Amino acid sequence: MYKYREIYSDIKKDILTNHYRAGALLPTQEFFSDKYKVSRVTLKKALILLENEGLIFSKQGSGTYIRSKIDKITNELLPLDLPIGVTYSHRDQNIKSKILFFDARLPSLEEQKQLLLNKTDPVYEFKRLRILNGQAYSFEHVVMPTYITTITEEILEGSLYEYLGQVAKLQLVDAQRVIYADQASKEVSTGLMIDENSPVLVIEQTAYDQKGHAFEFSRSYFISDQTKFSLDIHIKK
Repeated sequence: MYKYREIYSDIKKDILTNHYRAGALLPTQEFFSDKYKVSRVTLKKALILLENEGLIFSKQGSGTYIRSKIDKITNELLPLDLPIGVTYSHRDQNIKSKILFFDARLPSLEEQKQLLLNKTDPVYEFKRLRILNGQAYSFEHVVMPTYITTITEEILEGSLYEYLGQVAKLQLVDAQRVIYADQASKEVSTGLMIDENSPVLVIEQTAYDQKGHAFEFSRSYFISDQTKFSLDIHIKK
């Protein structure tokens, strides 16, 4: 992987996890050149990627700033254009996880295709209820290859992405998402405490790390009349 893409991924992670706050000045090029031990030319390539993605912008004579997201974003909104988890998208709120199922097994044909696995490569499978401010928020069904790292129920009760970043040094950089409407199965309706066959919104996701490897295939179910999604569009000039 090219050094500038590693720098891009690292700075992007810090922006998405609110280490560098929206509206604030990004540290200077001197700071990043010294931190990553690279030339200004290499650093500039990373900054161009961030700017093209709409994460930063420059003001002549003032510096480079982290671009704010939607001005009137509310606690109900989940950004579709950012590959981040609920812990980060709703980081100022009370978030808990209830583990409903956790086991390891061999992957299905669909999971082999999505995660580029052999039929003998074991995967973790878990289902958990994400609880936001004391209310059911989403039902998650996730499959991950076991080679990534060791996962326990205790880890799943917190922020899985934070754990993967700190322990496995894995960053969620890209994601392919499909969003569609469906009817709640008995399992999903029980978890979300809604009637069976009630309408739900589903995000089907394949997540990729900083090296381009698929490490998660998941489906997340949301109550249709209690959830709003946002898509912040940035057109490159």
